[in-house]
Parts: sequence; C-alpha cells; structure tokens
Amino acid sequence: MLKSENQNVIKTFNVGLVVTTLLIFLVGSLTLFSATKGLGYTGLYRAQLIWFVLGSLVGVGLMFLDSQILEKLAYPIYAVCLVLLMVVLVIGNIGGGSQRWLNLGFFRLQPSEFAKLAIILTFAKYFTDDKKGAPYSLRRLVIPGLILFPYVILILKQPDIGTAGILFLVGASMIVFLKVDWKSWIIVIVAAAVLLPLSYKFALRDYQRERVHTFLDPGRDPRGSGYNALQCKIAVGSGQIFGKGFLKGTQAQGNFIPEQHTDFIFSVFAEERGFVGGVILLLLYFIYCVFALRTVSRTRDKFQMLLAFGCTALMFWHVFINVGMVSGVLPIVGVTLPLFSYGGSSLMTFMISTALLLNLSRKRYIF
Repeated sequence: MLKSENQNVIKTFNVGLVVTTLLIFLVGSLTLFSATKGLGYTGLYRAQLIWFVLGSLVGVGLMFLDSQILEKLAYPIYAVCLVLLMVVLVIGNIGGGSQRWLNLGFFRLQPSEFAKLAIILTFAKYFTDDKKGAPYSLRRLVIPGLILFPYVILILKQPDIGTAGILFLVGASMIVFLKVDWKSWIIVIVAAAVLLPLSYKFALRDYQRERVHTFLDPGRDPRGSGYNALQCKIAVGSGQIFGKGFLKGTQAQGNFIPEQHTDFIFSVFAEERGFVGGVILLLLYFIYCVFALRTVSRTRDKFQMLLAFGCTALMFWHVFINVGMVSGVLPIVGVTLPLFSYGGSSLMTFMISTALLLNLSRKRYIF
C-alpha cells in the first residue's frame, strides 16, 4: 500500500514545473549579472541567489502544507496584507518617487508583491464558500469588488499603477474563469467605454498621462519622458537574430537602459541573446503556464482549482505586461519579469506561487 502511495506521489509531482522554474531563474541570474556589471552592483546578483535559496526553503515547507489550512488562513492573510499596505504609506521607504517598501533592517519588504497572493487566496476562499455558483451577475460581484478595492486604492496611493493593474487583472481573470452573466458583460463594456476617458482626464496623475503620450509617440520627448521606451526599443532591436553575446550588449554595459536590473531586464537579455533567445525565454514561460494549467485540471475541489488558476494568471499577466512594455506594445508601468528581475519580494512571491502549484499538483497523496 505504501509503495503504491509513493508511486502516486512521484507520478503526480509536477517535475516539468520545477525544471522550467529553475531554467528561467538560472537564465535570469546570468542576465542579472550582466545587467549589474556595468553599474558596479554585482552584489545584487549574490543577493538574488540568497533570496532564491530562502524562497526554495519556504517553498518546500508549503509543498507539504494541507490546502485546507491555506483555505482557513485566507482571510487572516488578507487582513495582514491590508494592514501592511496601510503601514507602508505612513512609514515606508521612498524610492523612485514611490513609497512601496518597509525597511525591516536586514531587508526591505514590498507588501504589494505579497498582496497579489493574498487576493488570489481570498478570492479562492470567497468563491468556494459561495454555494450559489456561476454565472455571476454584477450584483453578486459587489463583495469581491469590495475585497479588491482597498488593495487597489492603497497601491495606487504609493503610487504603483502596474501592481494595481496586475491585482485587477488577476482578480478579473479568476471571475471570468468562473463565468459571468452575459448581461453583465454588456454593462461592463459600456461602462468601460465611458469611464476610461474620464479616468484618463481626472484620475491619472500628470506623469501617468505622460506615459500614455510617450507610449503613443516615444519620439516626442526622446531625452525626457520618451527616453525609457526608446532605449528599450534600441536594445531589443540591436540584438537582431542571435544577439551580441553575453556581456557584449552596448546598451546594457553602457548603462543606457533605465532600471535594467529590474523592470527592463528583458531588454538586456534581448540585446545579448537576440530574437531567438527572446523566443526561447517566452517559450519557457509558456511551458511554465502549461504545467500550471495542468495542475488546475488535477485539483479536487473548487478552492484548489481557483488557487491554481490564480497563480497561473499571476505569472501570465506579469510576463505579458513586462515584455509588452519593453517591446513598445504596451505603456511602461512598474511590472517585474517573474523569476528574472531583481527583487527579493518579487522573487519570493513567485517562489511561493510555484510552491502552491506544486502542492496542489501532488493532490492528497502526501497526507
């Protein structure tokens, strides 16, 4: 009997997800070394490795945690993250014009990164407890909206429009996955058509509107607001088919790419590895999402299914927006490239997300 259970554990263990995660991180580490060499920040490369080890240790623990415990902790985790998001606006560190980090002495914590997981857990818990089920009307989505609203507002106050957008997209993806009433779709589309122009005029700050202008026409201010977009495009384009080679990217080594170790690290990779390298990296992310969706199909209850789907959506939207903004397809917002960009909180978030997927892929055989 024990032998049979062990075989089931091995059979259901998502090896492909582990291998893909490791490959993305290893390629990202080499790119981070290249991105920071010209800046003289090679210590960031070592720090990222430390964070990966810590994330792996946390992940191993989460892999053996009963999903029922996660379900019970969903609302308390939501409350803790909500408090942290409020605290960061009062005593948080300011960097790059944003107040996003809490200085804990030995490291800086970015609560908005962990808020993504909190929303996924909370939505999974709420919709699991909702026995009425799909399809959902707008009236029935009021409470999920109220759950999401405080997080989005607090993160926009930092300000961090990229993370706020990710939260909204992940939450919306989970709702759409469950199914929304067709009448509600019509109302949403009409409301969006009316509210988006109003939001642009009255809700966005001047620098955020400038980002929209820059996206539409980067050349209007090449040394100012359009500088980031233009330098990223130059780096990506100069890589051509096969790239210039490791440590040979002129844009990266000349420090022309802004924030090249965080939000714009894909520019460094594309310059060094070219179009072929970029396609291979995107293929790795695609494979990650395929293995993650495989986990969604294996889950045994609604909470597990929504949790797995939320983690998959989190990875997808991060990659889609990051690569899109670097390539000039989307406006520039502060979104990291998962398991690739430098950042302890970001890396830990995706290590935890991956560990949750591995936990769910093992089903109940380990208990």
